[in-house]
Amino acid sequence: MSAAAPALGSGLGLIGRRRLFNASAYTLLILAIIVMCFPLAWMFSVSVRPNVEVMKMPPDWIPQIFTLEAYEKILTSPRYLRVFVNSVSVSLAVTVMSLFLGAMAAYALARFKFIGHRTVLMFLITTQMFPLVLLCIPYFRIFISLGLYDTLVALVIVYLTFTLPFCILMLRSYFLNIPRDIEEAAMVDGCTRIGAIFRTLVPLSWPAFIGAGLYTFLLAWNEFLFAVVLIESWANRVLTMAIYSLLAEFVTDWNTMMAFSALASLPLVLAFIFLQKYMVQGMTAGALTS
Repeated sequence: MSAAAPALGSGLGLIGRRRLFNASAYTLLILAIIVMCFPLAWMFSVSVRPNVEVMKMPPDWIPQIFTLEAYEKILTSPRYLRVFVNSVSVSLAVTVMSLFLGAMAAYALARFKFIGHRTVLMFLITTQMFPLVLLCIPYFRIFISLGLYDTLVALVIVYLTFTLPFCILMLRSYFLNIPRDIEEAAMVDGCTRIGAIFRTLVPLSWPAFIGAGLYTFLLAWNEFLFAVVLIESWANRVLTMAIYSLLAEFVTDWNTMMAFSALASLPLVLAFIFLQKYMVQGMTAGALTS
């Protein structure tokens, strides 16, 4: 009886420490969520108030005058709507091409051994560490020479050079975890190698495709540096350039800028809400595979 009492006390103490640890962890997570969501809440608050009220000191956290004028200004302007169409077109084109070309290259690197195999992998990894700002002048000169300056095609090509290596590495890691026997069984049943890839490998790898696709779309959607360098006319501008254009030297249209930012963030937020689980699976699968 006396021996059971200390064991019971130590068990209760362990449960108490575990509960305290869990409470502390949840408290820190809640504080982190509040800190991260505060800029988003302030962005939305500024977007639904008049521009005069934005400059009020001290600022009001809740708008005194609620107005959707900024959203109406954006959604009824053909020039601003054109910007949304340009961003969607560029981002979707980059995503589709990166996934298709990346899947083909990743399959070759995952299933075949050839001379220079390791060199190709090291080159792909190196491209992810190269400072992008150093490429602005070379890309500018190249596209001027090719006659592609101030075109959306130039943005698609540039973004592909950033996203394609990542897609190849990510999809290759996922393909390595899928047994070859599945493809071989499909080929025994009469499929060609291409048919076996599309009938077996691709359906099993959709978490990796979703993860790589979200990353690619996010990069193309949010990119600003090369858009400023390679695009000049309003007809070819993308979202990041349109938001930046609202920042003037003396007067800044803050409510329109925040409304633009909120509308630009909405597709990404919705995508992460519904596809976050699959993105995590795609990012972590094959992380330990060499």
